[in-house]
Amino acid sequence: MNNMTRSVWRPVRFALLVVGMVGTSALMAATALVAPSAAQSPPTVAVAEKPRLAIRAIAATPAVTAQAKVDGTDNALMQIEQGADVQLLSAIEATRRFEIVARADLPSIIKEQDLTQSGNVNVLDPQAARAFQLAGARYVATLTISNYQEVVEKTELLNQFGTSKAERRTINLQAVLKIFDSTTGSLFRSTQVTLSESAVNEIMPGVEQKGVKTNVVLGAVAKKLASDVANAIADSLAPARVIGYTLGQITFNRSAESGVSAGQIYEVFVPGSAMIDPDTGEQLGAEEVHVGWARVTDAGARFSTAQAIEDRGIDRGAMLRLRTQGLPAGVDPNAKVTGSSASTPGAASTSASPSAPASAPAANAPTTNAPATNPPSATAPATTDPAAIAPAASAPIRMAIFVKQRPVSVAPEKVSVFEDLVSADSTGPGVQIIRREDLVNAVNRIAPAGPNAGTDLLGSEAVDRILSNQTSAVQLAAQMKADVILTASITALQRFKRHLDDPTTGTHTDVDQWTLVTTYGLIDGVTGASLAAGTVQSDYAKRDTPELKVEVDAIDVLLRDAASRIGAAVRATVADTRTRLAATPAADVMVKFSAVLADLSIPDVRTNEAGEYVVGANNYNLQPMNVMVKVDGVAMGAAPGAFPLRPGLHRARFERPGLEPMEMMVNAREGLEISVPLQFTPEGRANWQRDAVFFNDLKNGAVMRDAELIKVRAVADFLRQSNIRLDTTNVQNLNLGGQSIWWQLLQ
Repeated sequence: MNNMTRSVWRPVRFALLVVGMVGTSALMAATALVAPSAAQSPPTVAVAEKPRLAIRAIAATPAVTAQAKVDGTDNALMQIEQGADVQLLSAIEATRRFEIVARADLPSIIKEQDLTQSGNVNVLDPQAARAFQLAGARYVATLTISNYQEVVEKTELLNQFGTSKAERRTINLQAVLKIFDSTTGSLFRSTQVTLSESAVNEIMPGVEQKGVKTNVVLGAVAKKLASDVANAIADSLAPARVIGYTLGQITFNRSAESGVSAGQIYEVFVPGSAMIDPDTGEQLGAEEVHVGWARVTDAGARFSTAQAIEDRGIDRGAMLRLRTQGLPAGVDPNAKVTGSSASTPGAASTSASPSAPASAPAANAPTTNAPATNPPSATAPATTDPAAIAPAASAPIRMAIFVKQRPVSVAPEKVSVFEDLVSADSTGPGVQIIRREDLVNAVNRIAPAGPNAGTDLLGSEAVDRILSNQTSAVQLAAQMKADVILTASITALQRFKRHLDDPTTGTHTDVDQWTLVTTYGLIDGVTGASLAAGTVQSDYAKRDTPELKVEVDAIDVLLRDAASRIGAAVRATVADTRTRLAATPAADVMVKFSAVLADLSIPDVRTNEAGEYVVGANNYNLQPMNVMVKVDGVAMGAAPGAFPLRPGLHRARFERPGLEPMEMMVNAREGLEISVPLQFTPEGRANWQRDAVFFNDLKNGAVMRDAELIKVRAVADFLRQSNIRLDTTNVQNLNLGGQSIWWQLLQ
């Protein structure tokens, strides 16, 4: 089971819809896919293997080493390098996120293997070292010290005992951490580590001291360097994850030993749309969508807990990232939320890390064909065809296919040829084809909404824009009632000509070679997440000699090969993910939205026994009514209120006259409640400040004068006319301790 596994078992349903687009025209065809038997068993949740990590020895650049030698600090630098080297392995092991393979200690291991090979060790012993059996490492980390500075400050201090000598030793160090993906040789992540540590030593008069007490700073620097680098590696390859969420308390898989401490602020993310390089087709990971803030309350030995401050859809499996600069402006540091996770235990273990590159299935990376003198075969291997595995389900599968043309060198009529080929190679029996008019209507309804509003995009540009946005893609799938959307694009076509005329050998040839690049993507219609994506390069060559002339439509040959391999990839993905896709879309969940005016409140004013109006200790937040809620570009109703949404990520927009519109991403789950902070427009804020500025001068317990009561009534009129209510959620009885003036004025 790979990293696309979902914890919910549902029979597979797909919908297929084919559209080829040239300019603004849409050419559509449909094709079929097979659903598995409903009698299959639910998949078991597999425990993910820890990624293997190799750590290279820490070293300074030659220039830094040379400068340290000139300054006489080369021995101190060497102590830091060697000390951090030893502690780094222990610090990474403490994260319990990786399987460490030996690299810095490789000579010792090779010697042990050589000893076995020498004949002095029982080779039949199952625990004897074996040559050529070293474990490979998916990731390789290197740390290079790029700057090293040691500053020693000395002074003499006069005290009651005489003159003492004091010394401060400060070490400033910068290093660059690089993490490479050894399977591709590419740089996965690079980050800078900066630290500064000091130690002070004071020698009292008459005291003889041997040794240098400030050498303690060397150990402190080595330990801090190892800890910071270990945390940076863990955050890059295996970010902290929410493993429990109950009544606002987040439990996450980081410990005190990995640097967590009470009071730290963490930002909470969930994986969003897959990011694919448009030039190379390389999968770059996934977007990180903000869903909340949290403050650490306890750092434990195996896990830590935090109090959620903001919740836009925190759930098991969400990522946490330390924010050293604290909460951003506009987030109430005293806020507490009481949400709970809606997912089942174990779901987090099956989700893919959006940061680390996932291992793509074989279907996602078709091999490149070498130039051939014969047309490549369009027949896919039988082992990858899901039609041979399971009979068609009773419910038809619905898939949408969009075929697009990029290069002008490919004739427009070839798009329909490619469309038919992709349709035929991607599907099988048991598929319901979505009508062309349904597709066109769905695109036309979605194009002017949400992030596409005001663009007036048509045809292929509109579809590109819709499918590039996760929420719009989900909305398009819902409009078409499609379970899966497949996009295929003719991306590039190149032609090379070679002529050879060698009289000495009597060789005369003309070689024509064509290279066609196509891309594809498979999108889950329920969540908008990418199921598969890749780039296919098809090559074809023909050779003419004086005795033989070959005439062939190379474009058709290349399109047939590309469609065959895209189809094989799609069928393999369907077969691989059939245990993770739903027979029916996930049931809607109710999400409650309310609004509050950011950074604005009014003081409590109550009558005392003498009938005077007295300023109270409480402040009431202001809650605007009738805030229009739009989700994925579709108007849902007015807040405050609860609305049914599909589980997963959605783009929500909140609008109301007199207030600035606001957009946010929400991760919908059952029972989620979100309070949206809105702000007045400049005109509305000016009106508010004109009427309510006097609140700033009121003190708790002060008796209000008649002039101030007149201003209070003016504020009440403003709130009533603006349809803004007081948020009394935390007040059980508004008239407890005397009647509230706001109750009299606003009821």
